[in-house]
Amino acid sequence: MNLIIKELDKSAKYNDFINNIENKKSPISLSGLTGVAEAGIVSSVMEKTKRPIMLITYNEIQAQNLVNDLKFFTDDVIYLPKKEIVTYDYVAESKNLPYERIEVLNKIYKKQKNIIITSIETIKQKMISKNALYKNVLNFKVGDRFILEDVKQKLINLGYERFDLIDGRGEFSVRGGIVDISTTDNTGIRIELWGDEIDSIRHFNIISQRSIDNIEKVEIFPAHEYILETSVEEVAKNIRKNVYSENIFEKVESDIEGIINGEYISKIDRYFNSFYEEQETVLDYLDSKYLIFIDEFNKILQRSENVELDNENTIKALIEKERIIPDGIKNYITTEDVKADIKKYQSVFLEKLDNQVKSGTEKYDFKYKELNYYKSGIDLFINDIKNFIKEKKKVYIVVDTKEKADKISKLLEEYEILSIFQEKLNQTIITKDTDTVIITLGNITKGFYSFDLNQIVIVASELVDATRRTKKRKTENFKQGEKVVFADLKVGDYVVHRKYGIGIYIGVNTIKADGTTRDYIKLKYSDDDILYIPTNSLDEIRKYVGGEEINLKLNKLGSKDWEKTTAKVKNNLRTVAKELIELYARREKSKGFAFSKDTEWQKQFEEAFQYVETDDQLRCIEEVKKDMENEKPMDRLLCGDVGYGKTEVAIRAAFKAVMDHKQVVYLAPTTVLAKQQYETFKERMKDFPITVDVLNRFRTTKDKNRIIKELKLGEIDILIGTHRILGKDIDFKDLGLLIIDEEQRFGVKAKEKIKEYKTSVDVLTMTATPIPRTLHMSIVGVRDMSVIYEPPQNRKPVQTYVLEYDEEVIKEAITRELERNGQVFYLFNNVGEIALKADKISRLVPEAKVGFAHGRMTGEEIEDIMQDFVDGNINVLTCTTILESGIDIPNANTIIIENADRIGLAQLYQLRGRVGRSDRQGYAYITYRKDKMLSEVADKRLKAIKEFTEFGSGFKIAMRDLEIRGAGSLIGEVQHGHLEEVGYDTYCRILDEVLKEEQGLKPEEDIECQIDLNVTSYIPDSFISDQNQKIEIYQDIALCKNEEDISNVIDEIVDRFGNLPDEIENLLEISRIKQLAKKKYLTKIQSKTNSVVFTFDNNKFDTNLLPELIQKYGTRIKFASGLKPMITLKLEKKGEKGILQEVKEFLK
Repeated sequence: MNLIIKELDKSAKYNDFINNIENKKSPISLSGLTGVAEAGIVSSVMEKTKRPIMLITYNEIQAQNLVNDLKFFTDDVIYLPKKEIVTYDYVAESKNLPYERIEVLNKIYKKQKNIIITSIETIKQKMISKNALYKNVLNFKVGDRFILEDVKQKLINLGYERFDLIDGRGEFSVRGGIVDISTTDNTGIRIELWGDEIDSIRHFNIISQRSIDNIEKVEIFPAHEYILETSVEEVAKNIRKNVYSENIFEKVESDIEGIINGEYISKIDRYFNSFYEEQETVLDYLDSKYLIFIDEFNKILQRSENVELDNENTIKALIEKERIIPDGIKNYITTEDVKADIKKYQSVFLEKLDNQVKSGTEKYDFKYKELNYYKSGIDLFINDIKNFIKEKKKVYIVVDTKEKADKISKLLEEYEILSIFQEKLNQTIITKDTDTVIITLGNITKGFYSFDLNQIVIVASELVDATRRTKKRKTENFKQGEKVVFADLKVGDYVVHRKYGIGIYIGVNTIKADGTTRDYIKLKYSDDDILYIPTNSLDEIRKYVGGEEINLKLNKLGSKDWEKTTAKVKNNLRTVAKELIELYARREKSKGFAFSKDTEWQKQFEEAFQYVETDDQLRCIEEVKKDMENEKPMDRLLCGDVGYGKTEVAIRAAFKAVMDHKQVVYLAPTTVLAKQQYETFKERMKDFPITVDVLNRFRTTKDKNRIIKELKLGEIDILIGTHRILGKDIDFKDLGLLIIDEEQRFGVKAKEKIKEYKTSVDVLTMTATPIPRTLHMSIVGVRDMSVIYEPPQNRKPVQTYVLEYDEEVIKEAITRELERNGQVFYLFNNVGEIALKADKISRLVPEAKVGFAHGRMTGEEIEDIMQDFVDGNINVLTCTTILESGIDIPNANTIIIENADRIGLAQLYQLRGRVGRSDRQGYAYITYRKDKMLSEVADKRLKAIKEFTEFGSGFKIAMRDLEIRGAGSLIGEVQHGHLEEVGYDTYCRILDEVLKEEQGLKPEEDIECQIDLNVTSYIPDSFISDQNQKIEIYQDIALCKNEEDISNVIDEIVDRFGNLPDEIENLLEISRIKQLAKKKYLTKIQSKTNSVVFTFDNNKFDTNLLPELIQKYGTRIKFASGLKPMITLKLEKKGEKGILQEVKEFLK
C-alpha cells in the first residue's frame, strides 16, 4: 500500500469510516477532501476492504483527472467511457471506443478488483444485458474436445468477424485445425487442434503472425458489446412492427436491407429496442460486492438533468426534420432511476464542503486543503518546509522524474534539510522521524495538507521544471512496421516479370506431369498469350505499382518490347539523374564533420525535457546522433505521425551541433509554423548560451540586415525560417546541420538548392506522411530512415467518422466541441466560396466565433487569424488545406472535412492529425457530397482512410497513396511517365543499377536458375486453401537467401498452418538447391531419365573442377562444353528425397 494513504490508519475518524463500510452501512458521506485526497481515500478503501469500486463523477474531464490522480496510488484503475450515440449515417468509424468499453465490461464480468471511473452520462445509457452479452463466452483448455463448426459459430456470436488472415482486433481465422482469434490490437490467441482435441494454445503476434508463448487455458470474451441477441431477420421483423411516417419509411427499409446484409453495427443504437429485448445499465452489471463512490452528487444531478434536456432538444430537432430518432437517445434512464439504482448498492458520497453533504447519511468531515508551489516561489517553498518540519509534520515531495528528484534533493541539501529518495511509496522506509523529507516519483494534479494526519504532500515538478507527463509504457513491435510489404497479389492484378514484362495474374494452377505435381503461377500477356512460372521463381514477379492501370499496355511474349522499354528507362534515368547521383555519391564519399560525443551540457539539456520520451523517440534520437558522430554527412529521414515528438528529436540534434560550434538551419514550410517552432526552440534553449532567431519575409528590413550580418559572423547559432532562408544573400559562417520540417510542402528545387549549399552539411528531413518520392529514396537505400510508431502517453486515437455531408451532423459536431470549451477546424478547400461558407457556419451555429483563412491571403493576414485562433478569439476556423502544415493547437479537437474525396490521401491523413493532440478525445468527420458519384480514385482514398483510423498509419497511407496516385519521380523533377511504363519495383531496381554504375561499383549479377526436377513440390489446398496466403508463402520461400531465411519460413508455416507435408518439405529443399546453384553460376537444373542435367552460365564454368568431379563420380558424369557448358549426373538413389539429396550433394 502507498505510504501516504497507509498513514490514514492513524486516523480514528478514518478507521470508524472503514468499520461502517465493513458493517455494510449506507449511505456514508465524506466531506472536506481535495481532488487528490479523494483519490487517496478511494484507493485506500479498495486496499483495505478488498472490494471492487465504481466511482461516478459529473463529466468526462473530471473522470480523466481522477484516473490520473488514482494512478499515483494504485495500478488497479480503469476508465469506462460513454457510448457515442450518433443521429446520422456513417459508412465507417474507428473502433477505439467500443474496444475501450468492452475491456472494462470484461473486467467487471471476471470480477476483478478494480476502481472503475465513469461519468453520469455513461450510467444513464442503456446497453445489452449482461446475460445476453456473456452467454457465449468460450473457455479453451489444452486437452479439451471441441467441434470446430460450433467454435466458429460461437465466435461469430461473440462479435468476431471471420477473415482468411487476421490483421486487426475482433477477427478470427480458421486454417485446417488452427484457429486464430485476435483479442487485442497486437496479439491474438492461436488454438491448434489434433482431430477434435486441443493440442496447444499460444499467444501470437498479429503483425508477424508468429507465436510468442504457450499457455494452458484461455477465456474468449465478446469482441465488443454490439453482438446479436437474435437473428438479423428477427431484428428486421421487430423494426417493421414500429410505425414510421411516410417520409422516413424508405430510409427505414434501406436500413433493414443493410442489417440483413450484415451491416448492422452502425444501426444498433438507432434500432436498439429491436435488437435487444432485455436491456440494462452498467450498474446492473455490478454484483453486490461493489462499493459505489459518488463524486459531488449535486453536480451529478445537474449534469443528469442537462443530458436529459439535450436529448429532448435533439429529439425535437429530429422530429422537425422528419428524421429517425435513435432508440439509443430515447433509452437514457431518468435522474430518478439513477438515484434508485444507486440505492441498491452500498454508497459513499464525496463532497467538497460539509454543507453539501446529503442528509440522512453517516457523515465524516475530513480537513484537507490544497497546496501549490510554482517556479517563482522557491523561497516560499523552502521556508514552508522548514516550518512544517518544526511543527513535526510529515512531508512528502512528489516529482515526475529521477532527474527532478535529484535537483530537489540538492536544493534541500543547500538549506540543510534532510531528505530521502524513495522511488515507490509501497515499500517500508527506514526513517520514521518527521525531520526527514521523503521525495518520491509520481504524477498528481495538486498537492495537499491533511490537518487530520499532520501530513503534507507537495507536487514540486514545476519548481524545477515544467510539468512532465506520466511514465512511458513499453511498446513492442515497432520494428515490425519498418518492413515495407506491398499488397498481396489478387487475381486480375497487373504484375511485372523481370524477364517478360507486364502481364496479368490469373491465379495458381496445379499441374500434374510425369508423375509429379507442382504449382505454377499463370500470367496472361498481350494477344492472350499465357505464361506459366514455377512457384520457386516467384521472386522474379512483383505486383505492378505505378500509375493508373486503365491504359496499361501488356507486353508481348517473344518480342523485344520489354528489353527496349527497360533500356529506354535506364538511359533516361542515366541522363536525368547523373547530376543528382553524383551529389549523393559525393555525400557518400565525402568527409563531412564528425560531431563529438554528447557533452555534460547535452545531458542536462535532455533532462530538462518536460515530457517523458517514448522508446521510439529515444531510438530515433540515438540513430540521428550516431549519424552526426560519423564523418560521412548525415542524410536521414525522420518519419512519425503528427504530434509524435519529431520536433524534440530535431531540437536535440540542433543542440548537439551547436555544442560543436556549428550553425543550424531549420526550414519550415509556413510563417506560422516557423514562428511556433521558433518559440519552441527558444523556450527549450533558454537556460543555455545559444542564440536562436527567425527569418521570414515579414521581418523588418533592419531585422533582416542584422540577422544576415550576425549569421555571417557566426553570432546566430540556430536560424529558423521559411524559404526566405534560401535567398542568395544568406551566408553562414559554419553551417553544420540542416533540418527540413513537413518536407512534402517544399518543391524539389528548394531542397536541392539547400543540398547544393554545402555537400558536407548533415541533413535531417522530417515528415508525418512521406511523399512517395522520399519514401522511394529511403527504400532504395540512398537515405537512412528513422520511424516513430509509438504515440505519446495520454494521446488517444482520433474518433473518425466517414459519412455523407449533412448540415445537422455539422451543427451537432461543432456544438458538442464548443460545449466542452474546445475549438473546431472546418476544412473547406474552395478559396472563392470560403467566406460564404464561414458565414453559413455562423448562421448554423450562432454561438460560434467563426474565422476563415486561405492561401491567397497575405502571410500577415494568415498569421493574425492563426494567432486569434491560438488565443481563443476564434473557436471555429474555416480554412483551406493551409492547415496541413503543422501548427500545434491542443485545444482544437474536432475537425470537419468537406468534400474529402477531392483531397489527396496523404493530405487527408495529415489534416486529421491536427486534432486529438492533447489528452482529450479528438473527432474527425470526413464528409463527401450526398448522391455524388465518387471517382474511382476518390473512392479508393475514402476506403483507405476508413481502414487506417488507428494511430501510426501514416506510413501505410503513403504506400497506399503510392498505388492510388501513381508514384512521383524518384529523381529530380521528371514526372512518373517512365515509372508507369515499368512499374515501381523495376524502376527501383534500374535506379539501383544506375546508382551503382555511377559510383563505379559493379551491379550484382543476378543469375536466375530454372529448376525442373521430377519432384512433387507445391502447397496442397488441403494445407492452405486461401490463394492469397498460398501466394504469400510461395513468395516467402522464393525470397529466401540463406539457411536462416529458410528456418524462419519453416517456423512461420508450422506455427500458422501446422506440420509440414512432404510436398512443402520438397519445395524448401528446392529453395536450398537454388541458393547453391546461384553460387555455381547455374542457369538450369533439369531431370532426364535416371539423371539430372546441370547447365552453366556462359563462360562461368570453372574447368579446374572437372578432375575433382571425375574422381568423385567416375563414369556417372558426362561433360559437354560449348557456349553453355553442361554436366549430366547419373542418379543412384531412388525416389524424390533421393533425387533432392544427390543434387544437393553434387552442388556442395
